[in-house]
Amino acid sequence: MTTLPELQNLMPKLLHLLFIVAAVMAVAIADVCLKKAAADGSWLLTLKSPWMAGAVLLYLFQIIFFTHLFRSGKELSVIGNIQTILYTLVILGAGIFLFQESLSKLQLTGVLLALVGVILINVK
Repeated sequence: MTTLPELQNLMPKLLHLLFIVAAVMAVAIADVCLKKAAADGSWLLTLKSPWMAGAVLLYLFQIIFFTHLFRSGKELSVIGNIQTILYTLVILGAGIFLFQESLSKLQLTGVLLALVGVILINVK
């Protein structure tokens, strides 16, 4: 059975993981917003697009969350690699399901190798 002190030690870790996931989702959704904004035509229309405003706000959200994580002592190498893996998975899903993009077998192999590489970087 888990004791209260063990739960108290676990809560900050879970909260930090939640911050990482929230920040990654913010960036991924912001990138989708940028793609939508870019479809509006000219640079001026793109910059005036509500999609662009949404992207900027989401990027700001990510900056705030990551700043909090770094101020609490989290390592860039760990946070960055977790972000890379989660971001890759979310963006792949968005590209495939929202924009009907596809990957060739070679591209998919490259993505998988990159993910394995990120995981191996974190092995101590």
